Amino acid sequence: MRIVDQRNVNAVASSRSARVGGSAGARFTLDSGTATAKAEGAAPASVLGGLEALIAIQSEDTTRERRRRGLRRGHSLLDLLDELKIALLAGSPTPDLLNRLAVAMRDEGFSGDPRLDGILESIDLRAAVELAKLRKAQRG
Repeated sequence: MRIVDQRNVNAVASSRSARVGGSAGARFTLDSGTATAKAEGAAPASVLGGLEALIAIQSEDTTRERRRRGLRRGHSLLDLLDELKIALLAGSPTPDLLNRLAVAMRDEGFSGDPRLDGILESIDLRAAVELAKLRKAQRG
């Protein structure tokens, strides 16, 4: 708040002292020790509010990042399954492709979104079935 004209403030103060009795010594003053104690007590509360806000922002970022990683993982697994399908149609899949699929399946993480996690589990199951069938065919 900005005070533009001090005459108004002084006029209010002088009219108030005139009503009280005109004594110049009867003024309201703040105890400086109490004001300092209150200021010190209020500072940690504002810092905690700032920390809580930062933590909330960070948790939102990690949720988005986990979802993004889950989507990326699902897309890469589907791409590898497509490569496997093409390799099977062409003849036989390379050991490199099978290893990449096995490594991609090991990278397991939950996104926090139940629908996305369910889809990822289905993709993982399909990849595991395909790997098991190919390993069984290679043995016998």
